Amino acid sequence: MSRPLAALASVALMGMSLLLLLPDCASACSCAYFGGSPQQRAERMPDKSSAVFAGKVVDIKRNQKGPFGGVDKVSFRVSEAWKGTERETRELTTQSQGSACGYSFSEGQKYLVDATSKMSVDICSETKPLSEASELVNALGNGETPGEGGDEALTDTSGVVPARAVVGLAGLAMAASFLVMVRLVRNG
Repeated sequence: MSRPLAALASVALMGMSLLLLLPDCASACSCAYFGGSPQQRAERMPDKSSAVFAGKVVDIKRNQKGPFGGVDKVSFRVSEAWKGTERETRELTTQSQGSACGYSFSEGQKYLVDATSKMSVDICSETKPLSEASELVNALGNGETPGEGGDEALTDTSGVVPARAVVGLAGLAMAASFLVMVRLVRNG
């Protein structure tokens, strides 16, 4: 009776593993929304962020190797800073995929950048094109003009589990189920 039960458990485990591999209609990115007036949001930004600045994207290196999958390395020429940057240029990283919370920057466009406390820029932050951020910029008040300096990278340490890891774990579960089934067939 234990062999049929083990076979059933193995098949169930393989089935659940396959479900993990199926694409989902929802994005893997989920943001907690902290609303409020532009003034309230601007007051929270320096407390929760490592860097808050306005700048123009001067270069984008797409799909670079990062600690959690593909990342885009985005270089900015900083025009005004409220926190975390004293340099004229700044290089940030963001996940390459929007489904992994990556923010899609466009070269030549100006942005208000809100690099989170975990040193990443993602779609859950207040980062947005400068043309859409006038209320926040006004609420932030006058920032400082950064001095001359080199690039400093902000890297993603958000702890988000990348899709590759989920697929890898599902693959391991399927392989384990397969090995159990092979063993049961050979022994039975």
